Amino acid sequence: MMSKYQGTYVIDAETYTVVIEYSYYWDNGTWEQPPEDELTIQSVEYNGIDITDFFWDYVIDDVEESVREYANENKPHY
Repeated sequence: MMSKYQGTYVIDAETYTVVIEYSYYWDNGTWEQPPEDELTIQSVEYNGIDITDFFWDYVIDDVEESVREYANENKPHY
């Protein structure tokens, strides 16, 4: 059964703050089907300025795995 939640990942450094809104879908799998997940980045702000397009064009590869790990570790347990 596929589950979903929305969350926020924050990078809070001394001189800047990045806020990433995301949706995380996952299926824990069965003995026949392996577990799977999917991360969708909804928006990205840098110090309150929307940089979502810039993020998709230049940054996604560097940050996506960190957000995925955070989402997986913080998903609700049903």
